[in-house]
Amino acid sequence: MSETEGRRLADRLEYLFEHVQPLGRRHTLQEVVDGIKTGDEPGGASLSVGRLSMLMNGKAPNPTIGTLRALAAFFGVPVGYFVDDAVADRTMAQLALITAMRNNDVKAVALRAAAVATLSAHGLDVVRGLVEQAGEEARRAEGPKS
Repeated sequence: MSETEGRRLADRLEYLFEHVQPLGRRHTLQEVVDGIKTGDEPGGASLSVGRLSMLMNGKAPNPTIGTLRALAAFFGVPVGYFVDDAVADRTMAQLALITAMRNNDVKAVALRAAAVATLSAHGLDVVRGLVEQAGEEARRAEGPKS
């Protein structure tokens, strides 16, 4: 794995840590390692906190496909997220939308829009537009990708 690929993997991992927060906060490295061990299948990948830290810093050469699969399973993303730019872009857009929807203001607007949607066929288009707008705003807030 080249230095550029290592950095790309590190950036994608960082994005997951920032946007996949079912506990309402960022996972610790230990939580990720423990979660992978808990869901580990016989013969599956093993990952240490030190190795995960190296991946997060772009300093771990050649992660195994097993490691990538384990990380993808833990964060609930396709394994292609780590190696395919198109898959990564789609996944990041979906995660950005989910993050935006967690925002209380967006929730309130979505709830009002849902009420409108039940009143008319046009309401469904309004809801769809609001969701798309929230996704666009989230992507703009993320800034340009490197």
